[in-house]
Amino acid sequence: MADIEEEFVRLPGKQWCLVRTKPRNEKFSAQNCRAQGIFVYLPLITKVELHNRSERKLQLPMFPGYLFARADLEEITLLRRDKGVWQVQTLSEPEEESLLVDLKLVRESEILSQNHELIVNPTLRVGDAVRFKTGPFRGQEVIVAARENAADVIVNLEFLGRSLTIRCLADELEN
Repeated sequence: MADIEEEFVRLPGKQWCLVRTKPRNEKFSAQNCRAQGIFVYLPLITKVELHNRSERKLQLPMFPGYLFARADLEEITLLRRDKGVWQVQTLSEPEEESLLVDLKLVRESEILSQNHELIVNPTLRVGDAVRFKTGPFRGQEVIVAARENAADVIVNLEFLGRSLTIRCLADELEN
């Protein structure tokens, strides 16, 4: 890839878009867009898994369900027609500027993940109402009771006038 400062810039006639993809379609949509000449950025994080006593490196989307594109009006139309895309959100000028600052940090983190284990966690605060994405409580709304560390969260599941405290991973929850 090119220099980070050169990748994440505004260009005349083009605007940055937030592209929401269908589940597990990020790489497919990014590949389709690149084939049509659209600049897309799909941040990937390197995860190492042990499989049959051997290490296997996986490149997984850092933000599942999202990729970022710099496109003109015609290219935005092509993005919206992609089978793997749910929604294309264009950004205002201040939103674009904020996104570009964030994308530079994301790219640095992506590079760092090749040699260091990184965990991307949602921002969860005490009192936030969130839902379980996976497991036996999938879809169940809970309240964040405490944040243990970067990865662990304690939530309260309320039912029948009682509260059940559950320790879980932040990745298991969504806002």
